[in-house]
Amino acid sequence: MAKDQIDFNTEILIVDDDEQIRSFIRIILIKLGFSRVETSSSCNDAIDRLRLKKYGLVILDINMPGVDGMSLLRHIRDKYSATNVVMCSGGSTAQNVKEAIATGAVSFLAKPVLAKNIMNLFDKLDVPYKNLLSH
Repeated sequence: MAKDQIDFNTEILIVDDDEQIRSFIRIILIKLGFSRVETSSSCNDAIDRLRLKKYGLVILDINMPGVDGMSLLRHIRDKYSATNVVMCSGGSTAQNVKEAIATGAVSFLAKPVLAKNIMNLFDKLDVPYKNLLSH
């Protein structure tokens, strides 16, 4: 279960240095019924955005230049403890997943991210969404 309930009105922030991944995840979330989806290309930009707006969900890449995703996860846990964070990585190892969850992530998405994986994640977190497979 997510820390704060996530629903269709939840503000969502996707943080990834890869523009194609950010865009793909954003498109999938919009198709799943979420309209308040923003993207950020760096942890520093994400920190600035977090100061200005309350996000209910942050989807965060682990491996990024400069400030890495695990450091941002710790910052979010310290400053915005009610924010749900899902870590995302292409080089996910059992250790990465274990560390992310221990640090406070609610879950982990492996890359490549697929629509089906996001729906499975939302099922696991008990988050409502428009099922893409039922249309």
